[in-house]
Amino acid sequence: MGTVKYLIAQESDYSWGAVTSTVGIQETPAGKPYPYGEHPKEYIFTVDKGRVLHDFHILYLIKGRGWVTTAHCPKTQLRAGDAVIIFPDEWHSYAPDVETGWTEAWIDFTGEFADRIIKQQFFDIKNPVLRVGISNTICNAFEKAYDAAQAELPGHQQQLAGFVGLIVCSMYAKNKQRAYKDNPDIGYINLGRKYMRENLSNNILMEDVAKEVGLGYTKFRKIFRNYTGFSPNQYFLNLKLEKAKDYLSNTRLSSKEIAFRLGFDSTSYFNKMFRLHHGISPLEFRGEIDYE
Repeated sequence: MGTVKYLIAQESDYSWGAVTSTVGIQETPAGKPYPYGEHPKEYIFTVDKGRVLHDFHILYLIKGRGWVTTAHCPKTQLRAGDAVIIFPDEWHSYAPDVETGWTEAWIDFTGEFADRIIKQQFFDIKNPVLRVGISNTICNAFEKAYDAAQAELPGHQQQLAGFVGLIVCSMYAKNKQRAYKDNPDIGYINLGRKYMRENLSNNILMEDVAKEVGLGYTKFRKIFRNYTGFSPNQYFLNLKLEKAKDYLSNTRLSSKEIAFRLGFDSTSYFNKMFRLHHGISPLEFRGEIDYE
């Protein structure tokens, strides 16, 4: 089991979007005082007084139980599989349950990625605890991040930037997916998406998709949008435009032929939608004279 690794960074490392300052994996046995071990002064804290860190701090509980409290969140119980998102300059304190102890993993980082997380409000400072569950992906990412930090080979900060992204994005996704665990609506949504993919060459109505999966359109549209972030019509159009990229990259079909294959009413409408979706025309995407 790893312990703690503190890191330094070069100015050029920041261009990768995330710079890691510390990575740790540590076990605190039941009944042992917390925290323990050797740490730089800025990381030392007492449970009663807590602390403030200037970097983004991610804590993941691998085993055991404990609690956390922050300036914006009252004392909250933690169990294995929980993640805690601590924003920069946010007072906080946490500790394992004396009866169980815990095994924790953490990573601290700063940079544009951290700034973007805060600006886009991907996480709620008032609700720092994510019930993501025990995840092999997240556990492995922490272990590999710790190994990279320990080795401190050239490029290790770039490796760690990747692990930071994997850890944070996995936690975000798993927390969102938790709301749909055992939800029967997912079956309807997946049937609808399957039907759309099977009919990319047709101009099907979304009312027909809803009928195909056995729901009224109003309910189907609502649950589909809530789950995917797109209305059924938007999702179907995006599927067509992504398939158009495949045709442009891997065939010699003209824009006119692609528009016909994907059920667009006209080539001009296809070209317009492609530019709106991808920011360039089909001709520009292909990078050569179109085959007409």
